[in-house]
Amino acid sequence: LLVQNSRRSRTTTSLSGAKMNFVLEGAQRILSCFPYILPMMDALNYGRFLFQKVPLMATIFMKPLQPFVELSQTFPMLSFISFLGLFLFVVRNKSMPRFVRFNTMQALLLEIILIFPQILTSSNMGGLIPFMFTEFISNMTFYAVVSIVGYSCICNIRGELPCKIPV
Repeated sequence: LLVQNSRRSRTTTSLSGAKMNFVLEGAQRILSCFPYILPMMDALNYGRFLFQKVPLMATIFMKPLQPFVELSQTFPMLSFISFLGLFLFVVRNKSMPRFVRFNTMQALLLEIILIFPQILTSSNMGGLIPFMFTEFISNMTFYAVVSIVGYSCICNIRGELPCKIPV
């Protein structure tokens, strides 16, 4: 009888441990999607031409990000502070799960890469670049960022590392 109770308690403990592990892993999967908010907020600027032509697209992308956009407009340095905070306290923190650190670093690299299209599209570089080219670069940048973020979030939710994108 004592051996049977001992087995039952081990089974109960292992089941509760499995539930706890499942919840922890699920939380890590969701948490690893949050850093992608930064590049998505920057991508909204590149989607302005698309949003003018397809207002429904503006609603789809702006609604979920609206609180973050308003917060960053209220505090202009918030994006930079968030970038530094994510790098210093998540990427460099070895006690954070590798899954979360990898995705945070990938989101930050995407944020850095977005500097180059910004240089190309900022005020047409004094009129040197035709407007059609600026619109094309903006649209393609928006599509690329949305695709990368979408792919990364889907991989995260499935529990896979999104390591098949060239970032």
